[in-house]
Order: sequence, then structure tokens, then C-alpha cells
Amino acid sequence: MVEPEEPEIPEQIEDEFHYIALRNDGTLFSIGDQTGKVSVTGKIPGIEFNTLFNSVTTSSSKTFIYEHYFDPPRGIIYVFEPSTETTTSVTLEFPEEFVQNTALVSLDWDEDRQNLLGFARQNFEEANNQQAFKLVRIDPENFKITTLEIDLYAQGYENVFSTTLINQKLYAVASKNDKWTSADLLEIDLEQKTINALPKNGITTSLINIGSGNDLTKIFGFTPVANSNLMAEVRPVIYNLNDKTSSELTAVPRISTLNPAHKTFFHQEKGEFVELVGADNTKSIFTYQPSTGDYSLLKTKSPNDLSSLVSIIGAVKI
Repeated sequence: MVEPEEPEIPEQIEDEFHYIALRNDGTLFSIGDQTGKVSVTGKIPGIEFNTLFNSVTTSSSKTFIYEHYFDPPRGIIYVFEPSTETTTSVTLEFPEEFVQNTALVSLDWDEDRQNLLGFARQNFEEANNQQAFKLVRIDPENFKITTLEIDLYAQGYENVFSTTLINQKLYAVASKNDKWTSADLLEIDLEQKTINALPKNGITTSLINIGSGNDLTKIFGFTPVANSNLMAEVRPVIYNLNDKTSSELTAVPRISTLNPAHKTFFHQEKGEFVELVGADNTKSIFTYQPSTGDYSLLKTKSPNDLSSLVSIIGAVKI
């Protein structure tokens, strides 16, 4: 008599990390790095709707989140401490040269100076802005704002979509109009107080959602695909700061950006970039590991809760 074969028990997939995702209304999600399972974990108290994702940045212990309000015009920074899951907030007081409706359109943590760096834009969301658009530093203890001698409006720029800080050089995706598909990549030397538009060799449109990792000679980001029949289609790209050339990850299937104005998260412990993208009509986790050149696409489960106004801002080990 032939013994019946034992049915195979599928190997159980377990997550090693949970990515932390922030929605524009302050809702926090965890997303499994192996399962893609999405869970609501909490909410940043006070945030209503208008989180500016390029104005979200993290130090070694805190996450700084900027939200802009219009009635009356004001900007608030929320300080979230993941270790205690507590939040404090402060309403910013901009210097007098910023007259009205001023917003932070970028925010980066400067580890060397132990403070915050951002672009403050007056008359936020108004077309043909002809007012102050300057770089500022913010003390993370008392949130006093100091204006630096770097003015984007003087260079003809009206918008900043994405930034990343490498040592004392700030890289910014900036546009002289409201189009993120034709923006410039700027190198801003904070010590020399210079602004240079870098050549876009190998890029026919622009570079968006940039980020930097362990290799300080390269920037990772996405380039919009011109005339595509897939809405907001992008291609992952590595930009070499030494020779000013770019290389596309050609093997990656077609993907689209959910939001063209934020930073791509770099997961330090795994040494990889992590981004929420659209793929095969669903939201997926895209990862790229520069050390090996490997990439992955993982479909999320219960993706409808995320919406398109969401960004990965951290990761926690399980």
C-alpha cells in the first residue's frame, strides 16, 4: 500500500522590518518589508491635511514634519519621537523679510551642524511668485529661523520639489515654473554660497524624488518618462556627482510615481533605497541596493488605505 504523500506546508514569510509611511493627514502606517502587509499604527496629533512631504526629515532620534495652513496663513513643525511615540509642535515665526503666507518647501536635517535646513517661500502656491525664496536654518531647540545668503528667486526659480543634503552641499530639484517634469538639479554649496545647475547628461526630462545613501558621490532618484501612455511613469536613475552622468536601471518594469515632491527614503541598516510606487495597477514597495545593483518590487496588501499622498519616512526592526 502506497502511503499518501504529506502535503507541502508553504514556507511562512516573516517581516524583518516595518517601513513607516506617513499620509498627508498625519496617519501613520507600517508596511512589512517581506509581506507588504499594511497596517494603521497611529496618527500625528494636530496634522490636518496639507503635509509637505519634501519638508519631512529625520535626525537620529526625531522626525520633523511640516504642515502649512492657509486660514490664517501659518506653518507648523511637528516633532515626532518614534521611541516614545510622542509629538510636540511649534508655529514658526519667519523673519520680517518674509512678509506673508510663507511656507517651508524643503527641510533637511544637517547632521554636521545639528540643525534644520530648508527653503522658505513667500506667497506659497501663488503663480509667478516674485517674493523672497531663500534658504534658512532652524534651531531644533527653540525653532529660531536664520536666513542664509542663498536666494532662489534671484536665480529665477519658483519651486523646489525634492532635496537631499550631502555634507555641506544641498542638492535641489528646482523649477522656474510649476512643472516637475522639466526641473533642474541644483548643487548649492553652503560654504561658498554658490548655486550651480548640474548637466542632465542621459536625462531628457528631470530628476525627482531624490535621495542619498552611503556613497556620497551618487544621488538616487527617478526621471519622468516623456509622452508616456502610463500616467506619471518614471524610471529609477543613479546620478554620478563626479562625472555628472546618469545611468538608468533598465531592467525595472514600468512604474509610476505616487507623488513627485518628496525624498526617497534610504534604509541605513539594509543599505537600500525604498520608495512607494505604482506598478501593475497597485501600490508597491520598490527597493534598490546600490552595493549589489539589485532591485525588488513588492505589492502591498490593503493598499487602498495608503492613498497617493503618502511617503515612506522610516523603518523599524521587528
